[in-house]
Amino acid sequence: MLTAALCAADAFAASPVFFQRGISFTAEGPDGYGNAEVAAHFFDEFRSKGVNSIALVPYGFSPPGTTHIRFNMGMERSEDVAKLVALAHQKGLKVMWKPQLWVPRGFPGDLAFERPAERAEWFAEYGRFLHHHAEYAQRSGADVLCIGLEFVKLSCYTAEWRKLIAETRVTFKGLLTYGAAQGKEVEGVAFWDALDFIGISEYYPLPDSLDTTEVVRKIETIQRRWGKPVVFVESGFPAVRNAQRAPWEDSSAPASPQAQARCYEAILKAFYYKPWFEGVYWWKVGTNGNAGAHSPWGLPAMDVVERWYKRGR
Repeated sequence: MLTAALCAADAFAASPVFFQRGISFTAEGPDGYGNAEVAAHFFDEFRSKGVNSIALVPYGFSPPGTTHIRFNMGMERSEDVAKLVALAHQKGLKVMWKPQLWVPRGFPGDLAFERPAERAEWFAEYGRFLHHHAEYAQRSGADVLCIGLEFVKLSCYTAEWRKLIAETRVTFKGLLTYGAAQGKEVEGVAFWDALDFIGISEYYPLPDSLDTTEVVRKIETIQRRWGKPVVFVESGFPAVRNAQRAPWEDSSAPASPQAQARCYEAILKAFYYKPWFEGVYWWKVGTNGNAGAHSPWGLPAMDVVERWYKRGR
């Protein structure tokens, strides 16, 4: 058993996937990604806390009931994102370019196109969106490109995703992943072999005891099936009482930064030293220093992150 474990550790050590001590840096008003001076301040702060990688998250906007995607505008213009990639590299940070879709009053998992013609139209439109971001990610020298996030009802179309992945690899030469939602989606994705690592949008609820045994078992089962490293391309808990029960929600429960910190501690303790685990991007820190209930910034959860991240790996 020990020999097998050492062999597995050696295999992951030889992987081009690096350990990502990450944080998601999102565009918030008024300047979004357009203020390099503000970004530089945050990047210095991140480095001082042991962060070695950031996720930049330019949104496309996809109203339900339509296949159209609007993008490259407002606070998240690709030209500004590219400048922040260069600035992050100057500061010693690696970058995941992570384009996402904003679905009003919902999330990408709500998108579904049952009619083949409509679905083909959406994949063509999404391909245009992804190609745009792949070009900018390559031009800017981004280290990782996440090709999609939480398409719960669309990630089952494996042939379409394999085509997108093959096309993206022509343009982008860095690491590729996809961010599957916890639970049935990540368990059902059938194209992990075409990507460099398994990406999980990790919002598994925890029992009130914060026992992570079952969550570790579920993720380890997926990892063993595919033999790929795992990165939580997104993970977080709101700073509220009972944060562990529905970590994906921006809950209106009474504030409890301590509850958030305990959940961070539980996840890092459970996964940090797994040989197949290659990091996490906590959701989120905004460009204005305020990113809502999920932000750990200035709270005890960020102290937990710093303590773990400064251990290295």
